[in-house]
Amino acid sequence: MNKKDNKERYVSLIHDIAESVSYNEESADLFFAEEGIDIDKYIAKGLGQIESLTKKNDSRKLTPKSKSSSKSNLYFKRAVLAAEIASQLHNEPTFGHVKFQKLVYLGEQICELKADEYYSKQAAGPYDRKFMHSIDSQFKRQKWFEVKVEKKGRYSKYNYCPLESVEKYKQYYNNYFSIFDKEIQWLISTFKKQKTDDVELIATLFYCWKEIKESPEIFSEKLLIERFYKWSKEKSKFPQSSVEKGINWMRENKLVPISE
Repeated sequence: MNKKDNKERYVSLIHDIAESVSYNEESADLFFAEEGIDIDKYIAKGLGQIESLTKKNDSRKLTPKSKSSSKSNLYFKRAVLAAEIASQLHNEPTFGHVKFQKLVYLGEQICELKADEYYSKQAAGPYDRKFMHSIDSQFKRQKWFEVKVEKKGRYSKYNYCPLESVEKYKQYYNNYFSIFDKEIQWLISTFKKQKTDDVELIATLFYCWKEIKESPEIFSEKLLIERFYKWSKEKSKFPQSSVEKGINWMRENKLVPISE
């Protein structure tokens, strides 16, 4: 068997492993990229280590309900949801990285995706650094969008430009989110023209609200406002009247944690 045949065999073996983890090539690619696995590097290491990796995966007895499978499928679902948001808002002048992340977070809450563990508290609200670091490159890899960064003084504007295969994400979106589509479209249209600060306010309030509801503490609006301002000193830019208005708006529109 020549070198070319060996390489093709190795590639095939790796994709077999990927499929056992994620069940389709697109999510397999996303999963490997998220985990920092360089396929070419594994090829270079040879069949011996690949077989070792195969045995390791076999020993874990991956099933549709396994941790690794769930993680890869969750990542792909999040990427598809993000693609729907980017598809509709990429031409809006207010759409950038921060607004994008906050809308992804709120969309995940609406769709009951279990991704809370990946978020941390950053100045601009709940933020999944790893996901946002990888999503732009994965959009380009899937030929859905290419991200072009435009420098404007001290700031950088992220522009999401559709690529030739952008419509392909739709089949996955329809499979995963058809039952939530009405709510997702409402979220997108509601914040379509809104400034980033408006989305930041609601996303941060939602996170604080949910955190309180999942704790032994007794929920109150006063406690929610306290948590909001303790989040970061940056939250002082919001007057309390705006925070109170945001809370009332969330209640009126039923954009609150499920347990509320």
